[in-house]
Amino acid sequence: MWRVVVGGVAAVLVVGSAWATNCPNDMKVVDDALKASKADDATKKKITDLRKKGEDEHKAGKHADSLKSLAEAKKMLNVK
Repeated sequence: MWRVVVGGVAAVLVVGSAWATNCPNDMKVVDDALKASKADDATKKKITDLRKKGEDEHKAGKHADSLKSLAEAKKMLNVK
């Protein structure tokens, strides 16, 4: 039983660290796409705000929320 508990905790830590690692990658994707974007200023502001929100959530340890915010920004930029 102890092994199951330890295995479960290890799995959560691995998934959490994978999410934490992916946030900076997504931020870079948004940054790069935003530089090349031909979107209007209002859309760029929304994307920039979402990117900032994602970074703040990442720093607060809310990686799932960060990934959602960054995914929304990427969607607005038509990138995967």
